[in-house]
Amino acid sequence: MPVITDIGSTIVVFTISTVLLIVGILKKNMKLRRLAIIGLIAFIITAAIIFTLKVLVEEPRPFIVLKYVNLLIIENDPYSFPSGHSGNIFALATAFGLNCTLKLRGKQFKLAWILYPIALLTCFSRVYIGVHYPFDILIGAIIGIFGGLLATFIVNRYFNDINFLKEKN
Repeated sequence: MPVITDIGSTIVVFTISTVLLIVGILKKNMKLRRLAIIGLIAFIITAAIIFTLKVLVEEPRPFIVLKYVNLLIIENDPYSFPSGHSGNIFALATAFGLNCTLKLRGKQFKLAWILYPIALLTCFSRVYIGVHYPFDILIGAIIGIFGGLLATFIVNRYFNDINFLKEKN
């Protein structure tokens, strides 16, 4: 679980989106660029909301408050609500999952079918390792889904005219 929990870290989520953007630029792949932009915007929206709530609420983490919580990682942030890792991974899962279709054995399906179970496992790991309450991850996940949906809306609505995201003929 300590390894799985890192999938939702700021560094991992930001790096995945940034690498996709760089690959999209180098390969002149508009779909990858667009996907990466949606992912980065979703991450920024989600991180801003979660950071603001953490500062406003200042809920102490379970291992600080509860006597028998077995902390499995080193955690320096004293605030628990809402879960940043859960928000990050659900923002990425929503942004990528709803905007990317895969083909497997002649059938198409949204990448969300793969990414949401990974996001759920990441959320569970946050409770398991002793750094969040279930409500923290629930609200973090909801904020992440909101961030992914809002980023998709923003890019589809306002970024269509940007040359950076257009395919060149």
